Amino acid sequence: MATCLICGSGQLEVFYQGTIRMGSFGKWSETDHTITQCRDCGARHLPPLMGNLDDYYRDGTYRQDLDQGNTLRKYFELTDDDQPHRLQLLGPHTARGKVLADIGAGAGPFLDLVKGMAATTIAVEPNEAYHASLQERGHVCYGSTAAMLREWAGKVDVAVSFSVIEHVERPREFLEEIRAALKPDGRLLTSTPNADDLLLEICPSYPRFFYRKVHLWYFTPAALSRLANLAGFAACRMIHQHRFDLANAMLWLRDGKPSGVGKITTSPALDDAWRNFLQQSGRGDYLYAELKLS
Repeated sequence: MATCLICGSGQLEVFYQGTIRMGSFGKWSETDHTITQCRDCGARHLPPLMGNLDDYYRDGTYRQDLDQGNTLRKYFELTDDDQPHRLQLLGPHTARGKVLADIGAGAGPFLDLVKGMAATTIAVEPNEAYHASLQERGHVCYGSTAAMLREWAGKVDVAVSFSVIEHVERPREFLEEIRAALKPDGRLLTSTPNADDLLLEICPSYPRFFYRKVHLWYFTPAALSRLANLAGFAACRMIHQHRFDLANAMLWLRDGKPSGVGKITTSPALDDAWRNFLQQSGRGDYLYAELKLS
């Protein structure tokens, strides 16, 4: 990549060079890979390693690479618990009587949650294995945002897109297409891992876990805000989240691998203080961004 695909700058520098995660934990690349960072917009980029991206996501190879399978049951098992928090961030009243589109909907767990409130629920999902079930459950379904725009340009009240933007080849165009689907007063709630995650700075073994084959882009809060502005959104509000307890960070430093939560008994107050510190300083593991057109 000679110039940044987001802002067009030629000011690219090597940010990380080494092995990366090729799937689930422990599956490392056999050779080093280079993550570049744009000095202008701040986005980090890994060139695609999976050949044709459309085919990679359409046929479910992506989920196989993560050892997550391609079944509805497995998808819901892995993602159902995340949805109430996302609805809380969006605000249930926001969906009431509205046209809501989920870009990168997967098997549709978030759409299932809001279907009783929204007037219309739209799934944009390249993985064809989920299409029949999405339609049977009453969601309008498209394989791409471009296909959705042929019928819904300027008609969508609310869009959501969770953990998707890091996967697409051209994230600016991705957001521009979502913007084109929105009404003038519409909004988008999107999310992505945080490239300002504190563990990237303090844990030597964490970068090769964080940088992975399936993620082409890595955004700090500043880089995501800049991207939103370049894509035509007038306002961007960051919501910081940290999903793990203090024990997870301690075990990363000791063992060099993820442990989940609750593996060491600590004070709930200490865990709350840890999460609050990371969220307030912007150093947690995950970002949400609420984008508006005006």
